[in-house]
Amino acid sequence: MIITNSDLLLRAKKGGYAIPAFNVDNLESVLGVLNAIEKTSKSAIIQTIPRTLKYGGTATYSALVRALYRGGADISVHLDHGGDIKTCEDCIKAGYTSVMIDGSMLDFDKNVELTRKVVDLAHASGVSVEAELGTIGGKEETEGEIKYTEVDEAVEFVKRTGVDSLAIGVGTAHGVYKGEPHIAVDRIKEIANVVDIPLVLHGASGLSDEVIRACINAGISKINFATHLRQAFSEGLRKGLASGEATYDPKTYLPYAIKAVEDVATKIIGLCQPNA
Repeated sequence: MIITNSDLLLRAKKGGYAIPAFNVDNLESVLGVLNAIEKTSKSAIIQTIPRTLKYGGTATYSALVRALYRGGADISVHLDHGGDIKTCEDCIKAGYTSVMIDGSMLDFDKNVELTRKVVDLAHASGVSVEAELGTIGGKEETEGEIKYTEVDEAVEFVKRTGVDSLAIGVGTAHGVYKGEPHIAVDRIKEIANVVDIPLVLHGASGLSDEVIRACINAGISKINFATHLRQAFSEGLRKGLASGEATYDPKTYLPYAIKAVEDVATKIIGLCQPNA
């Protein structure tokens, strides 16, 4: 079934594993992720950022997922890094089952106020909400320095907003890491011990398997992957174009990109849910 992030993540939190969330950009990346879900029979989240919605249309991606989803494991369709209420509202109307409102670049009280408004709007439609406190480096929609999430602020934020899951700043960054990332696993543990909602890790592409497992063990229930998939798609596309099968017909070379995305997503699902 296509359900909410909240439903998926509460299961993961209870089971001690994480749900991978895959950023998709086009038909081929949607197909690759869905193939991986069907192959593994394990859940995942399919999500888009606002820039992707501008590229392909807000209603397009939810419609693609719903048209192509063949069952086998529960999934959700999620807006990643929504920057305003209208974007969240548009996605809810388009059939997204979860939205993220990212007010992390605002001061604490304004972040609370914005998040609370989206929570009220989304919950009225049966849609779950993710928010962010602290910051993630290399944002796709915003720029700024990494700010670790404070434990006491996390407690107050969750209490005042009623949000369903919380993305926390612990040293990760979007895009390609330029050096060795240093992830504050202890901070994850501290926050997980005092809030009762699932925690989210952004910027996981480029982290080692050992670090990802440590984050899950510390209390992370959702992990975002974007760059991994885009790199796989691009490499697969180049391979397809260089193959002897390539013609002027995209259907001869795009399957290479689909398979590359499928292979990467399959590996990530196994990493996040080894015992699920």
